[in-house]
Amino acid sequence: MAQDFKPPRQRGFILHFGALLLNLSVVGFLALQALIQQERGFFILYLIAGVIVFLPTPVIAYRLFALLRSRYTVDREGISIQWGLREELIPMADVEWIRLASDLAFNLPLPPVSVQGAVLGSRYYRDIGHIEYIASDASNLLLIALRDRVYAISPKDVHGFQNAFTRSAELGSIAPISGKSSSGNFLISALLKDSVSRLLLLLGIILSIVLLVTTSFIIPLHESIPLGFNPIGQVADSSPSERLLLLPVLSLLMLVIDISLGAYLYRKEGFRIASYLAFAASLIMPLSFFGVLIFLVL
Repeated sequence: MAQDFKPPRQRGFILHFGALLLNLSVVGFLALQALIQQERGFFILYLIAGVIVFLPTPVIAYRLFALLRSRYTVDREGISIQWGLREELIPMADVEWIRLASDLAFNLPLPPVSVQGAVLGSRYYRDIGHIEYIASDASNLLLIALRDRVYAISPKDVHGFQNAFTRSAELGSIAPISGKSSSGNFLISALLKDSVSRLLLLLGIILSIVLLVTTSFIIPLHESIPLGFNPIGQVADSSPSERLLLLPVLSLLMLVIDISLGAYLYRKEGFRIASYLAFAASLIMPLSFFGVLIFLVL
């Protein structure tokens, strides 16, 4: 019978969720400051700053998602490691030994960027070879040695994991499995090989870029442009034309969200059509904003 073991999540969740809220708060503050600026230079500076601050948001959000979705599973056929979009399937016959990292006579080198909740990456150490870290807590690592590499994991119940492995190994395998490794890179390759998803992704990216380029050409041609309507339905007072840059920025933001949602659905069995719809949604925003540009300029 398979047994699931979860890594420690509380501290990692607090760290990543707090970082995500702080990041989004700063982005919102910079966007608000950009909207209230009357001088063109300051508007552009605040907008660029907001975009730069937003860049790490998808990484933080994915690491939080991966932590919440993480687990280690042991059964008589082998060990399964699930971490976000990554999945490692290790046949029982391939495992040479399992031991605590603290039992070694030396300290293991950690990945370059290791924080609570995301000890991820690869390192090489001369005494044990290639090490793959898929853990949340560097202080309580468990090593799983194969012939060509070592996996460093961090189940919350380390001794329970070791006991489950020992019992499963003693029972023996009934239906031997093959090793499997899938990650985000594998998903990207699958998306690019799928003609429908590839077409929708390329169209979404191209439309967003064309929207940015078109907006950049329109701005120098107009000193000011009316944005929106007042409460009684009349055209509002004109605003500096640089504020049109908000359109491609919002389009790129929605493109990231739609691609992320579509990629997540693409992996799930029976959700292929839903993933296509998510990718297709990335076309709606730039097309709508093109209509807004035509209305404002003409």
